[in-house]
Amino acid sequence: MAKSFILVDAEISKIKDVSSELDKTGLEVYPLFGDHDFIVITEFGDSKITANNLLEKIHPIDGVVKTKTLVGSDI
Repeated sequence: MAKSFILVDAEISKIKDVSSELDKTGLEVYPLFGDHDFIVITEFGDSKITANNLLEKIHPIDGVVKTKTLVGSDI
């Protein structure tokens, strides 16, 4: 099982709204301080799951302006 770490950037005026909407996705979400506003952590056996999380759950949220996905695996 691999993990993906999705860094989410939001419009500053919509941080609380984006946080609320991310919480509703059922994904593991943490607010951040620094270059990015949130990190979403998912486990998957198929990379399509990460793509679906981005396309169906995260990108449609009003106020999300950018994401960056990092994929981790065992080495």
